[in-house]
Amino acid sequence: MQSDHQSRVDDFADFWAPDPTDPAWVDRAEAMAAALPALLRPGRARVAALALALFGAFLALPQTAVSALPAEPESMSSLKERAEALGEEYNGDLRDMEGVIQEAELAQERAEGTREDVEAAREQVRALAVATYTSGGVDPSMSLFVETEPDEVIDRAVVIDYLSTSNQDKIDQLAQALSRDETAQEAAEERLEQAEEDLQELEDRRMEVQRLIAAHPEQPMGGPLNITPRTEQMRALVIEKFGEGRDVGGVGCYRAVGGWVVGEHPKGRACDFMLNPNGNMPSQEQVDRGWAIAEWARENAEDLEIMYVIYRQQIWDRRRGDTDWRAMADRGSVTQNHFDHVHISMW
Repeated sequence: MQSDHQSRVDDFADFWAPDPTDPAWVDRAEAMAAALPALLRPGRARVAALALALFGAFLALPQTAVSALPAEPESMSSLKERAEALGEEYNGDLRDMEGVIQEAELAQERAEGTREDVEAAREQVRALAVATYTSGGVDPSMSLFVETEPDEVIDRAVVIDYLSTSNQDKIDQLAQALSRDETAQEAAEERLEQAEEDLQELEDRRMEVQRLIAAHPEQPMGGPLNITPRTEQMRALVIEKFGEGRDVGGVGCYRAVGGWVVGEHPKGRACDFMLNPNGNMPSQEQVDRGWAIAEWARENAEDLEIMYVIYRQQIWDRRRGDTDWRAMADRGSVTQNHFDHVHISMW
């Protein structure tokens, strides 16, 4: 009869991370060579001859076939250096683009303000034109139809005409300013478009290196966090996008004990992104942050080699080919049911 501990392990056996191996062609050749002596025993002449022929053919592969084998991957240290350099370049370009965006917004605000001033000046000209007509300023003969001395009517017309002319000068100046602002706005928008293209190109290069790190065959535990390179990369990207959340418990990755099952924490292949530091239900704002992290992990699982994600008593597992979340059994507490943190495990 199984112990209670063993039954719990079986209940969560699907959380174990398999360590598949894919032996290289040299390993297969060595294995075949090791099996040959057994085939050479009496009574197995035909089998041995066939095996020798196959082995000879395998070793006699043409150079083109050998060259088609995968090349030695770039060293992890080199990939990390590239990733760090691209990260610095990306953050620098991102700051530059923020400045361009601000410049474009200011140019747009100036243009909109100038348009408002032009419209206000035009409205004044229209009002003055009406006043000129109704006061007789356009035609002195209009003085015959108003109860005002002719000289006064003419003086008023001169004043109105002066104001109209002055206001028209103001409109002309504002129109020139508007033209300058609109030109500046167009230039800023062009710079913004170019900056976005450059940033996207850099992001694509950065993602290419991230994929290489995630897919690298060598994933030893190490570094100050005692986690694998692909786990370290995933952790850094989540913090970059969503913050470390130190005020709500921060991020925990390696720990010697994994819980009821061995899990990936002791293997340096999992991180918990905390939402509440006291084991209580997080606020709605933190719940939303948790969902954002979890969905980001799902969207980037293939590129970063994420194996499964657990959040709010639900699991999404690539090993099962999940396309959506599946409910999990109740483990007994807010933390064990992953309501106060998002768990991400790596291959």
